[in-house]
This record gives sequence, C-alpha cells and structure tokens, in this order.
Amino acid sequence: MHCRTRALVVATTLVLSSCTGTSTPDATPETAPETTASSTTTDGPAQSLGEPEDPDPPERLGPAFSKMTEPGVGGRITSIVWDDTSTDRLLIGGDMLGIAITEDLGATWTNTTGLASWEIGDIAATRSGDGRLWTGSLSGPQSSVDDGRTWALSRDGMPAISDSQYSLAIETILVDPTNPDTLFAFNGNQRNWAAPGSYRDGIWTGDGSVWTSTDSGTTWTALGIVAPGANVRSAVLLGGQPSMILAATDSAGARISLDGGATWGDASTGLPHSDTYDVLAHPTDPSQAWIAVGSGPLGDDGRHVPGGIWRTDDGAVSWTAVNDGLNIVGNQTIGDTAAFHQIVSSPADPDRLYTSNVAPGQAAVYRSDDGGSTWNVIADGATIRPNPYEGALRAFDIAVHPADADRVAIGSDDALLASVDGGVNWSDLTTIEDSTADFFQGRGYSGLVSTDVVFDPADTEREVLLGFDGGNFIQSLDGGTTWRRSVQDVSAWGGAIEAAWSPNAPDRIYVLLGQFSNFRGIGVSDDGGATFDLVAGAAAGLPEIGNIGAGTAEQGPRGLAVSSDDGADRVFAAIGGQLFGSTDGSVFEAVPGLTDVRDVAVTADGTTWIATAASVMRSTDGVGFDPVPAAPVGATHLFTSAAEPDHVYVVSFRQQDGGVSRWHGDGWETVFEDPFAHGFAVDPTDPTRMAVVTSEPAFHDVSSATGVYLSIDGGRNWAVMNDGLPMTRLRTAEFDPHEPDRLVVGTTGRGFYEVSFSQATGSAPAG
Repeated sequence: MHCRTRALVVATTLVLSSCTGTSTPDATPETAPETTASSTTTDGPAQSLGEPEDPDPPERLGPAFSKMTEPGVGGRITSIVWDDTSTDRLLIGGDMLGIAITEDLGATWTNTTGLASWEIGDIAATRSGDGRLWTGSLSGPQSSVDDGRTWALSRDGMPAISDSQYSLAIETILVDPTNPDTLFAFNGNQRNWAAPGSYRDGIWTGDGSVWTSTDSGTTWTALGIVAPGANVRSAVLLGGQPSMILAATDSAGARISLDGGATWGDASTGLPHSDTYDVLAHPTDPSQAWIAVGSGPLGDDGRHVPGGIWRTDDGAVSWTAVNDGLNIVGNQTIGDTAAFHQIVSSPADPDRLYTSNVAPGQAAVYRSDDGGSTWNVIADGATIRPNPYEGALRAFDIAVHPADADRVAIGSDDALLASVDGGVNWSDLTTIEDSTADFFQGRGYSGLVSTDVVFDPADTEREVLLGFDGGNFIQSLDGGTTWRRSVQDVSAWGGAIEAAWSPNAPDRIYVLLGQFSNFRGIGVSDDGGATFDLVAGAAAGLPEIGNIGAGTAEQGPRGLAVSSDDGADRVFAAIGGQLFGSTDGSVFEAVPGLTDVRDVAVTADGTTWIATAASVMRSTDGVGFDPVPAAPVGATHLFTSAAEPDHVYVVSFRQQDGGVSRWHGDGWETVFEDPFAHGFAVDPTDPTRMAVVTSEPAFHDVSSATGVYLSIDGGRNWAVMNDGLPMTRLRTAEFDPHEPDRLVVGTTGRGFYEVSFSQATGSAPAG
C-alpha cells in the first residue's frame, strides 16, 4: 500500500463574489434515458501497447481539477475518429460523455471544452473548407477551429434553440470532397434518444431532415427529408460524389438521393427489414457500398429477425447478404437478437472491412479481407483485456485509420480498445489492470455518470465512488490510486445512488442500488466492500427488484442514511416515494403516513430528516415526522455536516426558487441561489468551507449547468471553479475528511475529478 502523499501547487487565486442564479428551469423531475443491460464476461489482463510500470498516486494540483484514476469507460462510446495527420491521435465521443482527445494512443488524455451539451453523435473525419472539425450532437452541429480542443455550437439557420428540449438532433455531418465548403447534416441519433422532447420509450420524434451549408457551416438551410419521421443514423457519399447520398434509417431502411439530398427514394431491395444502422461507401466506386442491419421484428418462427451485413454492387438498387463467418442468431427477445451497428473500412484498403455484432450473447468484432465475402472473429468475450465493469465486448463504434487499415479502435459501454495489427492484439486505452490482484487504474479517461463519493470515516485509504449503469460501486483501498468493483457479485449492472458506512461496525457499508425507476436492492457488506449480500423484496420489507412507480427518478431509489441507535445501525432508504426503516439493516418496514419522499438524511444530533415534494420533515425517533415551518418548496436533496450537529442543508433542484437553503437550528437561510444546484458538500472540519455543483438533465440544446462553486465564508460569497473539468454538468461533491483540502466532484458522463480546495479558493476576504 502506497504512502498517502499529494503535491498541492498554487497556480492562481480566485476572487470570491456573490452568486445568484438567473436561469429559469422547467419544474420537472430529473430524468434521463435508461440503457439496456449487458451480459457479463470475465476476461484477463490487456496486451500492452506500452503501459507504465508501478503506477504512483497522481499529483493533486490546484487550483485546476485533475482527473481521478477510476477505470474507464463506463459509458457508451458513440464516435471514434483517427486524425489523419497522426498515427496515435484519436478523438472520442460518447452519448453523455462529450469529446476527449488522446495524442499517444491512450497513454494520456486531454479534455475538451465549449460543447453546448455533451450528447455526441458522429464526429466527422473530414474538415470543412475553413479547417474546422465537426461533430453531430443532440444539440445540433458543433465545430472546432483548434483540432478538437474547444467546440462551439454552429447552427445558424436551423430551428431556434429551445429551453426545454432538443430542437434538432444531428447525428452525421458530411463534407463534400469536391468542395469542402459544402456540408450536409442529417437529423438523427444512433442511440435512438428522442428529439425534440424527452426520452419517449425509444420512439424517435425527429423529422428525418437533411440540412446543407455552402459556407463551411456558418449558415444552414433545409434541403430535404430523407424519410418523414425517420431517425437517420448514418449517411455517406457514394464514391465520394456529392450528388449521390446513401442513408441508413431506423424505420425506413436504406434511402438514396441522386440529386444531392433534395429528394429521396427507397433503396432497401434485398434487405431483411427496415432497422438499419450504418452505411459504408467504397471511396471511388459509386456502385459499391455496405450496410449494417440491426435486429428486426418477430418472424413466423417466434424469433426476431436478425441483422447482419449486406452489400450492393449496383449503387443500392439491390442488396445481397454477405454474412459468411458471422454468428447471426435470432431470439425471442429483440435485445438478444443479432444486431450490427457498424461497418467501416480504410481508404488505404477498401476491401478490409470491420463490423461487430452487439447482441450480448453473441457480441464479437469481425474482420473481412475480401470486401465482406468472408469474415473472421478478431475480438469477443475471450479477448484478453482489463474489464472492471465485466460487460460483454459490444463494439458500438469502430474506426480505422485512413492511411493504415491495420490501426483499428473499438468502443463499447465499458471499454475502448485499439489494435495496430488488424485485430491480432488489443490494448485498452483507458484502463490498466494489476495482474497480481483484481484492481484497476484509469489512464485519465472515464465515461462514468457519477452519483456519490463516500469516504470511510475510520480508514484514511478507503474511498468509494458510485455511478450509473455498470459503474455501481467502485472502491479504492490505497487512497484513490487503484480501484476494484466488488458489488458486481450481487448487481452487475443498474447503477447505485448512495452509500453509507456503519457508525458501529468499521467494515460494514450499505449501498442503495439502482437508477431512475429501476430499484436493484440494498447491498450490505460486512467485510469493507469485498463481498456483498443483497437485501430486497417482500421478505426484507422492500420493493422487489425491477422498475417501480411510473418510470421517473422521483419514484425510484433516491436516498440512504445510517445512524446509531444504542449501538445498532438504524438504516433509512427512500425508495419509490416511500421511506423504509430498519434497525438491523436486513429487515425493513415502510414508515406510515409519508408520500413522495425524495431523500433522507440524519444530522449529527440524531434527528432524521426527509425531503418531500410538499415539505421538509424531521423526526427524533425515526417514526413520527413533523413538517419543519417555512421549509423550501420542492426539496429534492438533503445534506448534513459533521461539524454542525443540528444543521441540515436542503437543495431544491430545478425549482423556480431553487438553490441551497440551511436550517441552522431555529430557522432557514438561503446559502446559494441557483435552480440548477444539485450536489452540496461541507468541509467536516470547517463548516465555513463548502462546495456546490450544478447539473441539468440531458435533452436541452444548451446546458444551463454552470459547474462548481466554492465558498470559504459559510456561503456568503462564492467563486466559480471549473478549470480542468471536461464539462460543467455535475452531480455530486464531497470533502475528504482525512485531508479536508481535498475536494472530489463527480460529473455526469466523464467520471470524477479532485482539487485542493483551500488553494483553489485562495485567501480572498469574506463579505
């Protein structure tokens, strides 16, 4: 176990100022799309492209945040692009992850800034005439003038930016190779997230439109409709000719335009069904193209029609299956039916193709050296690699270097792998595994959507990170250098909301598992998080595992609190709008008379507090709760301070008068005014030092979340502190009780970051 040392370097001093929010939010619950669970696979250590020896703790630099070392990815990769000017430079985009850059094939990572929101579609491999890089996103086209380091929304001429929904999602942007000032942008999203509006059970609500620009994306005009209401997932220029455009859609199959995108016709003859994902065009021959087909409707045999790869040799007049060597199986459930989301090649060798089956039980990456006539597996569940999240190798995105068909990268929900020899050997670009133990360390890129940070009050080296999806419970036993994910034994997927250590048993920890409306139980460990037992269902007095309520975050798992009652643990959990209490952590009872419970907390003096939609309530016995007079309206989160026994902090997230309010023993006072305040933390050794992080659900053209705010005078004045962060949309913050200068924050899609708090705020005067 390493020595706990951190270098804290002063770079600048921030000036504190008063902070008042100005945005007006929708007064609606926090929601986001749910993803589909993956099957689990156990694999071995990665084959290396050059891994560091004996990783040491990272330097703790201030005032800029620095990346923590939790393993990546933990979020869906949606785009990988090789820079044609470098053999080792890649841009990586994700569904809620924004964009990151590696210049050295994953050894180090650089954050990007300026994105309007972080739901990324397809990053274009070709620059526009003015040298800009482009990406599609749910916010519309976004561009970069500095090789991808900073980005800006570039959608002049498109529908007005919306305050409450995505107004025009763009998946793919094509650059005309004969005139790079001309661009085409296609309405769609490969993740099938609905736009405009919020997630609607996977139903796409776009218009299937295509837009064009003749001035390198400075202005846009509507050009045509690929198919009314279709989700355009991919588009290519046949043979590099801008007059011939081929598109893949979710509901209208393949579509083709022979007049540069103005009018469109069906091009699906020979395809098994209309659910298509990706198209690939031969770089010079307009007659030849390939299409990746997803899983289809139920067939006569009671199984869903599987997808695969089809090829055209007549300019999309007809298609022929080229599936020799691909494992293609239909299933009674669509999620387990063969689905192919990618088909790619390199201009350096157009007959070298790569594709992948993303069905969990069939997941594999394939290569063809003869234009798709035959295929061979090059990566699957048996591929040796670090796998902290134990997900199947479902390669949702694949990229090949334009000048080297052997340099290929694949991205999934859990991993980002690269090969420099055509898939013979692979290296993980985000994770290092300790070959002597089941521990992992990140390389500087993480796709986790954070939910909580928990420090063991008794062990200075033990800390826990929680996240959505496969993130769940990630634990470090060496002060944040290496990590393990042991809770997967009881819940491999489905997220975790909050964790709490027992005040009576040093090695006991409770974890509230699940996300949104999906309750996954309460994990209980008596060996410091090495193994867990799962508590759920009627026998435990809790809801059954699965979706509860009406499918919103308010009705799922929301909060967990543990206190001591005569030497025994008293455990409370807010689940499905109810409050459940237990005196032994294994059998719970619903506390009667309470509805729409959103969070629970226990102050240092033993008082139990709950937040409901209508009020804030408290109890001295954990059974009878009374409303607290003049409490903030629409409370969503509760926070306590170890240094303030009778204080509680209430966050009202996305409420008209939202922000942070403090109960100081005999009344309320406003601490922070911003309706997008979401996470809050107080230094356990000095209550005048505190932090607020702002957030906002996805599905807004421009995020209203503005980042991290710090105060050193009890909340009278605040300073913005976002240096080093890849996004300003965060969820959680916590001070390290063993090293109070250290503040850890969690983002919604790029993992966890840390900073020296005292040196970040400097010594500016209060008031």
